[in-house]
Amino acid sequence: MSQTITVEGDVNAVDTRTLLTGQGSVTAPSLVVPAGMTKIKQVILTAAADGLAAGEAVNFVRLGGNAVLGGEQVIVFGGEDSQTVQAGSDAAPSLGSLFILADADIDVRPSDTISIAGEYGGVDVGDMAFAVTLVYGK
Repeated sequence: MSQTITVEGDVNAVDTRTLLTGQGSVTAPSLVVPAGMTKIKQVILTAAADGLAAGEAVNFVRLGGNAVLGGEQVIVFGGEDSQTVQAGSDAAPSLGSLFILADADIDVRPSDTISIAGEYGGVDVGDMAFAVTLVYGK
């Protein structure tokens, strides 16, 4: 048996740790690890940039809080780059990167709170949207 949590949020500046606490129309989903779940079995990550700044960056997620045993876990999962649009040009859309860590095996404490933060490092690419799904299991 497994259970999931999905969170999302906007990361608006390079080198800025931003807690992901929304879930679309749900503004405050529970970040408590479900009872009986002792591991994060899979992590599914995506991010996309609006490309309003010319730069290149690498994306990562930080899993922490009291629920993560052994300390904060950092997962690098892709990158973005953008080029400043010139007047009169047709700029290509920004694509989101998808990453699935299928065998995460991260120990967690059930009924405790996890923190999920998105961040990107490098050169500013504008605003980014991150989404993370954790698949809990035993």
